[in-house]
This record gives sequence, structure tokens and C-alpha cells, in this order.
Amino acid sequence: MSRSRPRLSLLTLDSTPESVAGARRHTAQVLQCWQARVELSDAARLVVSELATNAVRARCDPNGFTLSLVLQDGALLVQVGDRDPCPPRPRTAGPDATGGRGLHLVGELSSRWGYYRTPPQGKVVWAELPAAEGSGPGARTTVVDVRLPALPTAPPPVERR
Repeated sequence: MSRSRPRLSLLTLDSTPESVAGARRHTAQVLQCWQARVELSDAARLVVSELATNAVRARCDPNGFTLSLVLQDGALLVQVGDRDPCPPRPRTAGPDATGGRGLHLVGELSSRWGYYRTPPQGKVVWAELPAAEGSGPGARTTVVDVRLPALPTAPPPVERR
């Protein structure tokens, strides 16, 4: 099994509603430079939009939130970090609700997603999207780290078959 060299993009954005659009634009531009397929770019922009919106709503850090994109070995890892220590919680939204569907959308578009805590307080919410042609989200897995005081410093390793 050959491992390709990872492609990495890191960006820090202000905690303002306008930054969500900036995160989407940045994602589209980076994936275009990496010559990713259009379907991956579309899915990644939606995932980034949902995770960035949640980070902006947290508004726990005057320094904003972070966006990381890593493309390697047929998968795109999207990570959004903020200073809100509260874990992401999918909500049940009624048919007329204007919100509450974001994490469900992330779960549908990604092969797996979860979060890990960052010291001294904060978290990174991550989602893995299949990047290879013809691959799609398989068995969806939500990984939630509720172990305390253990603080992982990265998402779980990607298992390759």
C-alpha cells in the first residue's frame, strides 16, 4: 500500500458570521489547487460551513477559530477548532426549524466524524470525507471522546483496508 504525501492547509479566521463564507471560499480554492474532484469540493464546503458556523456561534475566543484541511491517501480530513469546551451535540430539528441539522448533514457527507478536546479548554471537531473517485460514505461512524482527563491531540488514525 503506497502512502501519498499529505497536502495541508491551515487557516485562522475571526469569530464573525462573515468568516463562515471565507472558510467556504478558502476550502473551494484549496481543493481546486489540489485538483480534487468537484463532488469532494461540494461536500467539503458544506461540512466546513456547518462546522465553522458552530465555531462562530461559540464565540469563546477573541482570536477566532481554526480550519485545517488535510488530503492524504484517498481521504480529506476537515478540522475546525474553537475554545468552547462543550462537545458537539446533534439536535433534533422539526420540519419548520431554521437550524439544528448541521451535524446530521456532517454525518451524512462524511465517512466518520467526531471531536477531541484541546488544552487548556477547547475542542476540534473533525470530519473525514472520502476523496477517491467512486468512493462514498460507507458505514457512518460518529466518534465522540468523552474520556476525561485524557486529552487526545489528534483525531483517531485513519484505518486503511
